[in-house]
Amino acid sequence: MRKITKKAVLNELAAIAFSDFSKFAKVAVDEKGEQVIILTDTGKLSADSRRALCSVKAGTKGIEIKLYDKLRALEILGRVCGIYGGEDEDEKAAIAELRSLFEGSDVFGEGIVSDS
Repeated sequence: MRKITKKAVLNELAAIAFSDFSKFAKVAVDEKGEQVIILTDTGKLSADSRRALCSVKAGTKGIEIKLYDKLRALEILGRVCGIYGGEDEDEKAAIAELRSLFEGSDVFGEGIVSDS
């Protein structure tokens, strides 16, 4: 059983907040010159990308990919970490805490968490 910790909760929120839709699908041009959507094999997604995935379903109009609410996750993450409404020093401390919590994770791309 997975232990519920502050880091685990923040990792889940960050996976959603910093998800990148281009990891799930891309628009390309086929051999006829028509645009097509190419879906990523979910087995090739990183663990963080899979956590951001809410659902995948086949419908009458094709396959629908739905991610969890990115803006809501950013809002919660910012509130929990004290980024909003604090003094500059509080914000810098919150960002430093985020950096340390996610060290070694692929949640953030290069330079995503910054104090500037």
